Amino acid sequence: MPGVSVNVQPAILDWAMQKAQMGNAGSSVIEMIAKWISGEKAPTFNQIEDVSKKISIPFGFFFLKEPPIDECKIVDFRTVDSISVQNPSRNLIDTVDLMSNVQEWMAEYNKDNGISAYPFVGSAKISDGVAITANAIRAELELSLNWFDDFKSSAEAFKSLRNSIMNLGVLVMMNGVVGNSTHRTLNVKEFRAFTLIDPYAPLIFINSKDSVNGRLFSLLHELVHVWIGQDNFYNDRYGTSQKVSREEQFCNAVAAEILVPTSLFSADWSMQSGDAESIINALGKRFICSRFVLLRKALDTCKIGQAEYEGLLKIFQKQFRATQDQKPDKGSGGGDFYRTLRTKWDRRFIQALYASAQSGRTQYKDVYRLTNTTGKTFHELVERMGGI
Repeated sequence: MPGVSVNVQPAILDWAMQKAQMGNAGSSVIEMIAKWISGEKAPTFNQIEDVSKKISIPFGFFFLKEPPIDECKIVDFRTVDSISVQNPSRNLIDTVDLMSNVQEWMAEYNKDNGISAYPFVGSAKISDGVAITANAIRAELELSLNWFDDFKSSAEAFKSLRNSIMNLGVLVMMNGVVGNSTHRTLNVKEFRAFTLIDPYAPLIFINSKDSVNGRLFSLLHELVHVWIGQDNFYNDRYGTSQKVSREEQFCNAVAAEILVPTSLFSADWSMQSGDAESIINALGKRFICSRFVLLRKALDTCKIGQAEYEGLLKIFQKQFRATQDQKPDKGSGGGDFYRTLRTKWDRRFIQALYASAQSGRTQYKDVYRLTNTTGKTFHELVERMGGI
């Protein structure tokens, strides 16, 4: 039977191909499915079993008449360059499910320990305007207007900002794979970040496969979604001429205002000479963000017109793609396993989970399930995070 060809519905094969492409499956898997779709080859039981493992689809799903409906909490908020993603990858679905479980546990923990709902969740409205909302977030985080001048790099700024946001009570998680499964990488082309709203445990998840500048912007973008109290799935690719929703425009603008305050941007712009591209390159040495953020800021502040914006956008996109093609895939982290593990988790969540387990309120089997760890790994993680 292992070598016997079997019949798989065309709709199932198309669905499997979408899962393989969005889930970063290897080229050999994609090529095999493509041959099944074209009819060049017929799948065997062994091949289906192998493919099902590599793209994390249950073996039995290949024998359904129609693709199953994937339930995903934030399905209504998914956009990739404003184009709805109808078929989220299994890697994304499993990540959202894991984070939903984490959020549910933390919300109950906070309630049980007398922690009130966080007042900043849903405290802003789009009608408040960009400047007022940006000022409110800066005030809550105790950031000065030129806070970024204190950092030498985007990586330093991201680490500091993440800590400040976590201290507010927002869970900030980051990973480039599903749990600890290094073979199940998260596709940055599918999503950069997402936000799950709960007034007792708002959660932001950052895809660590993104660039450092990308992570920093995503973190602020998602924080604005916490402020307006809206679940979100974010993948505003570097530079896009696609139309986005009013909410996304607002969150983009507020994030950009925190990274690049209009008053400072305009003052610095006026001190430069040369064409717009050279000025943007020069300003990039001060403002810790991508050139796409600066380019959009130049358009929004009438430093350039729409035609010039679109022309430079195409240039920047081409240059960005060229640099990305030259970068080797470094995986999800590498190096010190526990150092990588620490960056994935919100410190407060791990400490709360450990304290709850120590008191007997949470069983250790649930601790290990929520964190995808074993006893030894979890306790070492707690120690490296400073214990409780």
